Amino acid sequence: MTILHRVGRKALLPVAAALLGMAALPAQSFAAAPILIGATSSDTGPLSADATENLMGMKLGIKEANDAGGWLGRQLNLKVYDDESKAGTAVRLYTRLITEDKADLLIGPYSSGISNAVTPLFNKYKYAVIEPEASDPSIFGSRNQWGIQGLASSQGYLQQLLPLAKEHGAKTVAVMGLQSAFSLACYNARVEQAQKLGMTVVYKATYSMASADFNGMALAAKNAKPDVVITCTYYPDSVGIVKALHAQGFAPKFLGSTIGPVSASFTKDVGPLANRIFSNTSWWPTYKTPGNKEFIAAYEKMFNAKPTYHSAAGYSAVYLLGKAVAATKSLDQTKLRDWMLTHSIDTIQGPSKVDKNGRELGLLMEMVQVQNGQLKLITPSESAEAKPEIPYTGQ
Repeated sequence: MTILHRVGRKALLPVAAALLGMAALPAQSFAAAPILIGATSSDTGPLSADATENLMGMKLGIKEANDAGGWLGRQLNLKVYDDESKAGTAVRLYTRLITEDKADLLIGPYSSGISNAVTPLFNKYKYAVIEPEASDPSIFGSRNQWGIQGLASSQGYLQQLLPLAKEHGAKTVAVMGLQSAFSLACYNARVEQAQKLGMTVVYKATYSMASADFNGMALAAKNAKPDVVITCTYYPDSVGIVKALHAQGFAPKFLGSTIGPVSASFTKDVGPLANRIFSNTSWWPTYKTPGNKEFIAAYEKMFNAKPTYHSAAGYSAVYLLGKAVAATKSLDQTKLRDWMLTHSIDTIQGPSKVDKNGRELGLLMEMVQVQNGQLKLITPSESAEAKPEIPYTGQ
């Protein structure tokens, strides 16, 4: 078979057939090799809960593409390494995918922090990469030429909460945020928004996941007596802060927490403390976006679980990449990049459109609230499933 590849199959077909005792070799023997798509995911570490949902969405997208005949007449192989929720590990593994595995295409990792670390690799090796969980817009600045943002900006997380709280008489705010690219972008945006609304920020704090003193922060927040507490978190710290606030006997009138509450396991981990917490989503089951109903049904059939916006982001990344491949009829990275930078694409999340640096312009973050153990869409008003329930009671 090596000889056939070297000199061309037509010249050697009769010889090969005679040697193998066959009249002829079937045409499918020479089918093109699968397209290798590489990625990392946080299978382990503090980011694993949400990263797993993102990867599940990607796997469904790959399955559906293969069931439809693949791309360019070739099947897709998804090769995923565990980056252990560590940026340095992800850099090493994406380097392996590019230089050793020779991946044809790449999809970005989970979280803005890890995406920020690996995006320079995409620029160095000139890979057009959709980054489905890179919400920090600063990643896609003027020096970025190859990364494509696939999620709404982190500056929009919980942006609807403070105006709502002010309408109901709230005047003081506490903001806490993890020291990560995503969380700090959210944290800074909410502090700035509070000040522009004329609300007083009575307490603010950032923390490292490794050394976070949730009880200390909860006590300090309690002593500051804010009407609103906003936490720019991932899953573990979202759970930790909610439990710490309860342990200190403090229930602000409004409590908002990013990422954590949208996961199915959140209400199991914090129980009734989850009720009336506000959070955010860039996708929802009731969205009347193309293919959304089919996505939900296929996801539930494949995984026996309900999708979240992380699932939708992973699925949409595969869909966007497939649209670019189909439109350009190519795996050429420059052609793929140029096409994605200049086209608006309807996804299950909504219309995705980016600027010249790959920064997302079309997708938006909306607000949800846990009500009686179930997430309800609160914004936008035309799609809302429920009115906000006030106040947060902490029980």
